[in-house]
Amino acid sequence: MGEREHEVEVETDAAGEQKIFVDGHAFEVAEAGAHALRVSPHGPEDASQLPVTLAGEPRPSEAWVAGQRVRLSVQTEQEARLAAALGTSAGATGSGSLTAPMPGRVVKILIAVGERVELGAPAIIVEAMKMENELHAPSAGVVRSVAVAEGDTVDAGQLLIELAPDDSDEAEG
Repeated sequence: MGEREHEVEVETDAAGEQKIFVDGHAFEVAEAGAHALRVSPHGPEDASQLPVTLAGEPRPSEAWVAGQRVRLSVQTEQEARLAAALGTSAGATGSGSLTAPMPGRVVKILIAVGERVELGAPAIIVEAMKMENELHAPSAGVVRSVAVAEGDTVDAGQLLIELAPDDSDEAEG
């Protein structure tokens, strides 16, 4: 969420009530209309509710939490483990390489060689498992190379985009 990663677990009891754990903290969730939820901390000491609206299909890519817009990247546990193993998690810093987190097809390239990008900027859209996944720049820098083209099929771990640090003192010839 934003530039921070959170571990979220969803539990559903026999009555169909959901409880969500964010980084180990429990929250109760109630539907509040299309794509809208009411989230409240679990426990008798705090009865406050937080309105949350999700946007993006099939996985939310944005949320409005108490009126503030937040960018999201939603992964299953398996996808998160794969991304962590490949060093491509949403919070990865320092790496100038963006690799495919899983096999798929390049739908759209959002940046060009020579363009300056910020950490987390949308870089490329890869379709995997019938879902489009927007992958983001793993660091700030200048696009050194784009190793794929729109329509290409890619393997897990394949280099997609390489960034160079954005400081002229370390420019290589």
